[in-house]
Amino acid sequence: MDWAPKAAESSFFDTQLTAQIPGTSELFTAPNGLIYEISGSDRDAPLKVYKDKTATGGSLLTPVKTYKLDWSGAKRVWSNGKRIFVIDDDNTVNVFEQTAPVTGDGTISLITTLPRSSKLNEIINAADVWMVGQVIYTLSADGTIAHRTYLETGTSTGGTKPFLDYTVTDKTGLSGVTQAWSPGPHALNTISLTSDPDTTGRVSKYTTGPFTVVNDDVTTGVIGDVMADTAACLADPDPDVVPYFGTPPTVESDLPTAQEPTDTAEPQPSNTVTGKFTLGNGQPAAGLQVTVTAADVVTGSESPNGAKEPVLGTATTATDGSWSLTLPSTLPTAVQRALDENRGSLNLNATTTGTTSSGVAVLGVDALVAVPPRSPTLRAASDDEASAIAETIDDGHSVPLVPNTVDDAAAADPTPEQERRSLAAQAETDPNATDDRTPTWQSDRGVLAVDYNPYRVGGKDVSGEKVTARDSGTCDTVRLKKSSKIKYTVVGEAHANWDAKATFEYDDTMNSSIDIAINSNGDWKLGGSKQVSHETGVSTGYANKGSYYARQYKVPIEYNKYKHQRICFGTVRATWYTIEAGRYKVPSGGSVGKVGKNVAHKDGSRNYGKSPRSHRAKVEPGTYFQLTRKKSAKFGNAVNFMGVALGVTTGYDRSHKQKITMGNRTSAKHLIWGKNGPVSDKPGVFYSN
Repeated sequence: MDWAPKAAESSFFDTQLTAQIPGTSELFTAPNGLIYEISGSDRDAPLKVYKDKTATGGSLLTPVKTYKLDWSGAKRVWSNGKRIFVIDDDNTVNVFEQTAPVTGDGTISLITTLPRSSKLNEIINAADVWMVGQVIYTLSADGTIAHRTYLETGTSTGGTKPFLDYTVTDKTGLSGVTQAWSPGPHALNTISLTSDPDTTGRVSKYTTGPFTVVNDDVTTGVIGDVMADTAACLADPDPDVVPYFGTPPTVESDLPTAQEPTDTAEPQPSNTVTGKFTLGNGQPAAGLQVTVTAADVVTGSESPNGAKEPVLGTATTATDGSWSLTLPSTLPTAVQRALDENRGSLNLNATTTGTTSSGVAVLGVDALVAVPPRSPTLRAASDDEASAIAETIDDGHSVPLVPNTVDDAAAADPTPEQERRSLAAQAETDPNATDDRTPTWQSDRGVLAVDYNPYRVGGKDVSGEKVTARDSGTCDTVRLKKSSKIKYTVVGEAHANWDAKATFEYDDTMNSSIDIAINSNGDWKLGGSKQVSHETGVSTGYANKGSYYARQYKVPIEYNKYKHQRICFGTVRATWYTIEAGRYKVPSGGSVGKVGKNVAHKDGSRNYGKSPRSHRAKVEPGTYFQLTRKKSAKFGNAVNFMGVALGVTTGYDRSHKQKITMGNRTSAKHLIWGKNGPVSDKPGVFYSN
C-alpha cells in the first residue's frame, strides 16, 4: 500500500495480506479493486474476476464472476477498468468492454481491434505496459518510458473506431528498471533490479508532466509482477494522520513513556565457566573428560603443522552431564593479550570425545565466552563499559555429543553451484529480511531432508547408546586454517515510521556475538558463539533516516574455516572443522559498512496491533529514545560463509545503539514497541508506528 502516492515522504508498506492461485494462472488488475485471473487449467472458467475487500476485513480474492473467455495464450493483458486490452500470440491487439467496471460482474465483449501502426508496435514490443484512464504507458527494454492517449469514435455502422494519439517520451536512460506502474494520474513508480539483494527491487517514485524524481528510494525488496489498482484521481492524505490499512488503529491513552532498560540482575565477571554434555537423545553424558582451551590464540594456525590451542584446564562431567572449571588466576601471556584485545571477553572452547557402545566415535564441542574479573581492561573501564562487558558472559550451555565421522573430503569447500543450493545462500539472496531463526543443522551443499537425523550411522540410530570416555591424560588440540573470506554481516537495524528519523550507530569497536558452526559428521551444526569486541578505529552506521525508513546495517568481518584435531599421546582421537568470526576487516576498495535489507514490513499499525500490550510505549514529540544497554535481538541468517548461515547478537552501549528521533507533530502519538519485551526491559530491537 502506498499511503501518499504523489509525496516524497510516503509510507509504502506491506499489508501482510496474501492469497494463492494455481501456478498455471496469470493475473491482471483493474481499478476499483478488481483482480482478473486467466486460468490455464480450468476449462469451465478460463477467466475469473475477484474483488479485493481486505480494506474492510474481507478476502484479497473475493469471487465475483467467471467468464468463458479464454486468454491463456495471450502475450499481455491490461485494463483501465472499462476497457481490457489483449495482445494475442499473433500480435493482434483486441479491445474488450467490461460493462460493470466497478463491480466486475458485467458482460465482457469484443468491441474493436487496434489497427497496425508504429505506435502499436511500441506497445507490442514494450517490456511493460500499464494504463491510467485513457493514457497507455510503456517501458521499453532500453529504459525509456513513454505514453500515448487511447481514443475511440463511433462508426456509421454503430461500431467503434479506435486510434492512438502521438507518442510522448517521459524519460530515457533508466538503468536496471524492469517494471513500472502508476497509482493514478501524474504519479509513477519504477522497480530496479540489481545483483545485490540489499538493493534489488528498489522502488523509485516520480511525478509526471514534467517527469521528475520525488523519491529515488521509497523501499527495496519488492520482487515479482506489480499490478496497481489505479485511481481516477489522487489526493494527498492528511500529514497529521498516521498511515494505516483498513480500520484506523485504536487510540490508547495510558501508554508509558519509553524508558531505557535498567541494569538489574546483570551477569557478574567470574573465573568459573560451566556447561553440560548430553547424549544425542538428551540424556546425561557422565564421566567424560572436558578440555577447555583459549580460542583466540591462533598464531601459527596458517603453518603446515597448525598451532596448539592453549589449554586452560580440564574437568570431568558429573552424573547429570554438567561440568565446571575455574580458570587460572594468571593466564598465559598470549591468552591475556587476546583477552585484552577483545575488551575483556575471553572466547573459549570446551571439547570432549567418547565412543558409543557400538563403537561409533562421538564428539562434543562448546564455544563459551567468559569475563575474568581481574582483567586490566575491565578494571580500567567505566561502570557502563564494565556492565556491557559483563553481559557478554555466555556459558552454561547444554551440548549434545555428535558422531565424529567427518574427513577432509566431506569437509571440502562447496563448489559455487553447491553453495547456491544451500539455505544460507537462499536467505542471503532473498531481498526481504525475515525473522527466521538460523537453522541449527545445515548443509553447505544443499537443503537437508526434513527427516534428517545426524545420529544415523551405518543404518543405525546411535543417539541413545551409552558413551565411554575417549580422552585421557594430557591431550593437545591443534588447529589449522583452511580458508578465509570477508563477508558483510548484519549487526543491527533501526526503525522509524510516521514523523520520525532512524539512527543506527556502530562506532570505534566491534561488540557482537557471532555463531560458530561445527562440522563433526559431514554437516554443520551451530555450537555456541564467539564474542568479537576489538577496536576498529572507524565510526559507521546511518543517522536520521526517514520518515518511513527501516533498514539493517552490515559491517565487514573476516571469517575463517579451521580444521581441528585432538591428539592424545600422539594418536588422533578426533577431527572436526569450525567456521568462526575473526576481526573487522575492510576489503580492498570496500565500504567500512553498508546499509542492508529493508525491514520496514515489521513496522506500522497492523504489526503494532499484534504486539503484546506490555511491549508498547510512546515517545514524546520532539524527543528521542535509544537503546544503549543490554543485548539486541538475534539477527538470524546474518551472514553466509561458504553455504553456512550464522546468527549475530549485538550488545548496545554508548558506541552501539538503536535510536529514534520523533518529529513535532502532536495530532497522534509516536508509538514504539519491543520485539522481545518491554522497551524498558531487554526489548532486543524496537519497532515504530
